[in-house]
Amino acid sequence: MQIQKPVFLLFLVCTVIFTSAQTDSVQKKKNSIITGGTVGISYEHYGLSRTPSGWTGFLPRKPWNQVRFMFSPNIQLGRHISMPVNFNFATTPTNFAGPYAGIDKQSFSQFITNPMNNFALNPKYKWAELLLGTQYLNYSDLSTGDIGVFGAGFDLRPGTYRIKFFTGLSQQSVNFFTGPPATTGAYKRRNWMFSLGKAQDDKYELSLNFVKAKDDSSSANPPPLTIKPQEGFTTSVSAKALFKDGWYAKAEGAQSIYTKDLLLPLDSTKAAFLPFIDGHASTVRDFAGDASVGRKSKNFDIGVKLKYIGAGFQTPGYPFMLPDRFDYTLNTRFNAWKNKDGIYKMNVVASAGQRVNNVSNNTLKAKQFIGNLNWFTQFSDHFSLNINFNNFGFQAPGGINPYGIKNVSNDFGINPSYSWSNEKMAHLLSLSYNYSKYDERDVISGNITSNNTHMALLTYVPTFLTKSLSPDFSLMYFTNKLPSLKFTLVTVSGGISMPAMKKKMNLRTQVQYNYSKTNSYKNNSNIIASFNSDWRITNKLTWTTFISTNRFKYGNEIVPNYASYLESNVRTGFQYRFEK
Repeated sequence: MQIQKPVFLLFLVCTVIFTSAQTDSVQKKKNSIITGGTVGISYEHYGLSRTPSGWTGFLPRKPWNQVRFMFSPNIQLGRHISMPVNFNFATTPTNFAGPYAGIDKQSFSQFITNPMNNFALNPKYKWAELLLGTQYLNYSDLSTGDIGVFGAGFDLRPGTYRIKFFTGLSQQSVNFFTGPPATTGAYKRRNWMFSLGKAQDDKYELSLNFVKAKDDSSSANPPPLTIKPQEGFTTSVSAKALFKDGWYAKAEGAQSIYTKDLLLPLDSTKAAFLPFIDGHASTVRDFAGDASVGRKSKNFDIGVKLKYIGAGFQTPGYPFMLPDRFDYTLNTRFNAWKNKDGIYKMNVVASAGQRVNNVSNNTLKAKQFIGNLNWFTQFSDHFSLNINFNNFGFQAPGGINPYGIKNVSNDFGINPSYSWSNEKMAHLLSLSYNYSKYDERDVISGNITSNNTHMALLTYVPTFLTKSLSPDFSLMYFTNKLPSLKFTLVTVSGGISMPAMKKKMNLRTQVQYNYSKTNSYKNNSNIIASFNSDWRITNKLTWTTFISTNRFKYGNEIVPNYASYLESNVRTGFQYRFEK
C-alpha cells in the first residue's frame, strides 16, 4: 500500500519546521514561561500483504498512514499562575468513530472527543484550577473515577474547603451499522459530577459527592439494536482520617438511582430524586458501602477492608463495577530477615479474605476465597526468589436460570534468579514458571469447564563490562488445555543493543520465532524482527525510529490451508523537551 502524498507531505513539512525551530531559543531563561514538558510529531506507515491473493481472513489492524502530534508543556506565569497543557492527537481516527465503523471523516466534535485523542488545559491560580478538555477525575471509590470525560469544570481549594464540578461528554453517538464490519452503535452520553468537602493534608478528608450520566435517546440513527439509552444518578459520602503512629480509617456510603431503559414510560411508583432524575418503569435504587481501618509503618502494614455492592447499585463513574457482592479482606505488608548491614532481605505483600456473591438471594449464594501474595527473598548476593499467588474472578446470578455465571482464576508463579560476575562479564539467569487454573460455569447447563495454563520462561542476560554490547536471550514454553482443545506455543528470541555516534545514539535489534500448534493440526510458524534507534541530536531534541516486520504462516487449521500474511511497521518521529 503506497503512502498517501498529502499525509506524507504534511509530515515532511512539519518535520522541517519542527527541526529548524528547535535551533532557536524559545525565550531567554530569565523570561522563560515554559518550565517543562515535551512537544513531538511522529509518522507511522502500516503495510500488509496476504497469501493467497484475495484472502480476507486477516484484516488490517491499523490505518495505512498515521500522523500523531504531541504538545504537553507546563506554562508558568509568575509565582501563582500555571497551566499544564496536554494535546495528543492523531490525524486518522481508528476507534469506534473511525473509518472501520463506516465514518471516513470526523466532525470537529467527534475529533476532539475521540478517545484516542486528548485535549486538556488546566490553568491554575493559587487555589483555583480550571479544568478544560479531556479529564480523568477521581472523586471517590463509589462515585466517579474510571472514565474520561471531555468538557469543562473547576477544582477550588480555598483553605481546607474543597469544591469540585465538571460536566461533559463521555461518549459520542455511533450509528448502528450492519457491516462489514458490524458496529453495535452507542448513544451520546453526557456526564455531570460535583463534590463539596473539607480536608487537611495528613489529617482528614470529608466530602459529599454527586455524579449523573444521561444518554440522548435520539442521538443515534439508526439506534443500537442491543443497547438501551440509560440514565443514572449517584450520591455518596466519603470520609478519611489519619491518626498518630500510622493508624487510619476510611469509609464511604453511596446510593444509586439507575434507569436501564429511558424508552420505557415514566412511573411515579419508582425511585426518583427530583429534579435530577425521574423514575421510569426500569428504574432501580440500591446502596453500596466500603470501610477500612488499619495501620501503616516503615516495615509493617496491617488493615481490614469491607465492601458491599447492592444488586441494583450502578454508578456512572464506574460502569464495569460488579454488583451484588460482599467482600472482606485482611491486608498486610512486612519486611523481615535483616542482613549484617541491617538491610531487609525479605518483603511480603499479602491479602486474604472472602467474597460472597448473590447477596440479594436472586439465586443461590456463592462464596469464594480471594487472596493475593507477593513474597520476595534475597537469599544472597547471587540468588533471589519471588513467589506470587492471585485468586480473582466473580460469580453472579444467571437471571431466570438457576445457574449463575462463575469465572474464577487461580494463578501461581515462582521466579528464581541467579547472578554471577567476573572482571569482564556479569551474568543474570532467571526462570519464571506460572500456573493458571481458570474455572468457568456454563449458564445454561451448569457444567464447569476448567482451563489450565502452564508457562515457563527462561531468560539469560550477559553484560560485557569492557564492551558496549548488551545482548539478551529468552526461551518460553506455553500450553493451554481445555476438554477439547490443546494449544502449545514455543518462543525463542534474542536481542542486542549498543550505543553509537559517541553514545548519542542507542540501537537495538531483536528477532523472535514462535512455534504454535492446536490439537493435531499442522503447526503455525511466526517470525518477528524489529529495529529501534534513539538519536539524541541535542540535549533537548531526540529522533526515534522503529521498524518491524511480522510474518505469520498458518498450518491447516483454517481455510485456505497454509495461508500467510506479512505485516510491516515503520514509525519515526521527533521529540523536543522543554527545560527551565
